[in-house]
Amino acid sequence: MTILIIAIAVVIIILLCACLAVANFAGEDFYEKLRELKNQRIENDITVIKFFNIINEGHFYGKLMVAETKEGTDAYANGVLFLSRSTVISNNIASFAIIAHELGHAKQDATSKKLKRMSALRRTGGVIGFFMFPLLIAGLVLMLFGGNLFYYGIGLISGGLLIFILAIVIKALTINIEKEASQNALGFLEEICTDSEIKTCKEFLNDAKLTYWSDLFRSLLGWTMLTRKGKLFR
Repeated sequence: MTILIIAIAVVIIILLCACLAVANFAGEDFYEKLRELKNQRIENDITVIKFFNIINEGHFYGKLMVAETKEGTDAYANGVLFLSRSTVISNNIASFAIIAHELGHAKQDATSKKLKRMSALRRTGGVIGFFMFPLLIAGLVLMLFGGNLFYYGIGLISGGLLIFILAIVIKALTINIEKEASQNALGFLEEICTDSEIKTCKEFLNDAKLTYWSDLFRSLLGWTMLTRKGKLFR
């Protein structure tokens, strides 16, 4: 029995260390890969805007639009790709992978309601998330008073914990959505990239996905003080 307990403790410690490593270093690894790929161009003599137009016409009937956004905030929403100026004018592998990923979200939007449901969940979480800490604090205070208030305190704490669980569920669902968008992206990239370039883009998109795992682990493990706290509903 003692050996089993020790083995379980060792496994928990290893998993905790692995999660903390992802929480603390996934972002750095991603941006290092981003800087590296900004110096690599694809073999195909094509601009990122030409690539966008090819995919837009071939898969979306030309309905997608492009709008400018600030650096590091490339995104997709409601038929619009929000792309930074550096992404649009730089014909490197990173730019192609980023645009393809946002096109992957556009495909999700065109074929399912995943993005709309996720947007609704985040809006809901953003509203009720404001009450999480007040509920937890009020619950602890009532429990300290004891008597019948103790049970009311448990109820308030349970409400706060349910809000926290909702935030974690949203982050887990986001990881799945990002994974699917990256799979869609690789399909688009296959139309213009070599096998070697596809492999590089896949590695880059996997690094990007790890940043979402990092966000989840920061939210789960912020209490350890070994990683900075994550924002629950962002």
